[in-house]
Amino acid sequence: MWCHKILVAYDGSAPSRKALEVMREIAQSNPTAEVVLVHVMRLFSSGSAAAGMDTVMVEDAMAIRRELEAIAAELPNPAEVKVLKGTSPADLIVNCAKDEGCDLIIMGSRGQGGVKGFLGSVSYAVTKESPITVLIAKEGAYR
Repeated sequence: MWCHKILVAYDGSAPSRKALEVMREIAQSNPTAEVVLVHVMRLFSSGSAAAGMDTVMVEDAMAIRRELEAIAAELPNPAEVKVLKGTSPADLIVNCAKDEGCDLIIMGSRGQGGVKGFLGSVSYAVTKESPITVLIAKEGAYR
């Protein structure tokens, strides 16, 4: 099979859940394909007034990490979970895919920003910057 290692970007949104569904179908056809499930914890520069917000972001990221760990445990494929931290989600996703030796990135498109009506700003940036194939999962039935 052409795909040996899949990175799935997940943020808990409906489109990212669709990305997980698509990954499961691809991985099911190739049980040796490895899966890297990533969540991006976007860092913002904040002063002391926003310290409480930082705590909430970390708690949210850890909740998503636990969700991804449960998903990884259910997969028949080898899988790992990563929480990426930084200011540019697209760069983090592309760099992680490169570092992990992935040959496919699957992510959802929230449709916010970017090219209006087509892709969200993060998914648009990933497709633009990625040297590997990017599959964008959209909400709704795809069969």
